[in-house]
Amino acid sequence: MTGWSPESGGPLRGLRVAVCGSGAAVRHAGRLLASLGAVAETGEDGWREADGVIDASGAVPSTVDIPVVRTVDTTALEDWASSGAMMLTGRRDGPPLRCPGQPASLGWGALLATELLARVGGRAVMLPGPRVLAERAALAGLHRNAPCSADGRFVVPAAPAQGEPDWPIVLNGLVRRALSVERPGLVPRRHWHFPATVVVDLTSCWAGALCGHLLTLVGARVIKVEDPARPDPARSGPPEFFDLLHAGQESVSPGERGLDRLLRKADIVLEDGEVGVWSAPDVALPDWAEDNAGRRGTGGACWVRIGGGSGDEAAAAVGLVAFDAEAGVPAPCGDAIAEPLAGVHAALAAVACRLGGGRWVAELPLRAQAAAALMGSLELGPAPSPAPPVARRPAGRAPEPGADTARVVRELGLE
Repeated sequence: MTGWSPESGGPLRGLRVAVCGSGAAVRHAGRLLASLGAVAETGEDGWREADGVIDASGAVPSTVDIPVVRTVDTTALEDWASSGAMMLTGRRDGPPLRCPGQPASLGWGALLATELLARVGGRAVMLPGPRVLAERAALAGLHRNAPCSADGRFVVPAAPAQGEPDWPIVLNGLVRRALSVERPGLVPRRHWHFPATVVVDLTSCWAGALCGHLLTLVGARVIKVEDPARPDPARSGPPEFFDLLHAGQESVSPGERGLDRLLRKADIVLEDGEVGVWSAPDVALPDWAEDNAGRRGTGGACWVRIGGGSGDEAAAAVGLVAFDAEAGVPAPCGDAIAEPLAGVHAALAAVACRLGGGRWVAELPLRAQAAAALMGSLELGPAPSPAPPVARRPAGRAPEPGADTARVVRELGLE
């Protein structure tokens, strides 16, 4: 029986998962879970001793009493075509293009892995699929327009860089990788529980908003910090998109002292900014992580920092760029593709750290998200008809800036 084991310890140490299926997304899910400390087995019988299963082959009976995420086996090319991102790749008057690597499968794998962890932790959830990569374009009415990006803010260089595959998540200064093994080793079993969770969202980027949205779907209480005098710039975009990512959350403007107290009530903090601040294994973690982890008896404390910048620029910097051979034109892949990839990986890291316990700082450089998508390639042969970008309906309206300040201050004792 083959599978993956972690290269080094992680928050999921002691978790045993099984991946049944040969599709690109489920295999990415197995690798990502192993990179965070789990042991992941493949094969039709690996589920019998597992704490949770991603089943794309129908191998797991419906009567089992372990958490199962049921999906379908698809190729990387099918994932790319169905995600809506392929329709955004290419010239305006040219055909939709294939991409290098497997970005849609990687994103879907992260979503499958996050859903499985939530279920292992006792949360009955169902997360969206790879179409999250194109939801912004669907609601903003964006189209492919190579060599320009879909939003018109970036032009791919005539000779884009050539990069190497990388891993998307850095935890406590270490890049987390998974090793392919012939027989994954046995691990001491643990009891897994995803406790009540407070998330403080300091971000103003698509990646941070998507991460917060996914954590809301998992059942976390997400509190967005926002100054009514300087609201999130994303509010100037499509209102439906902002509603999609922020419905069911709270918005506060607590002031400097209130923010410090709010952060000390948080289990997870989301921040965008410069990554690499804690990129050395011997660097001290922030006081917040030390204090919060020591204060809680269950669950971990996790500070998630997402690299800022342009998702299209980050992708081009590592070679995640399509090419129209007929016209000799390079094309951005999808819509700012490194940003939604960062969002789904940030949510996976946050759920894993909260579930596993301990003190963690997760860093997600945008370039690493794009480079991680270069693992593997699309299959040869005719491409399925690409699906247009589509978006889910928002579950409600996003709160107005600072609308929940008084109630949150009162409920969390921030006076």
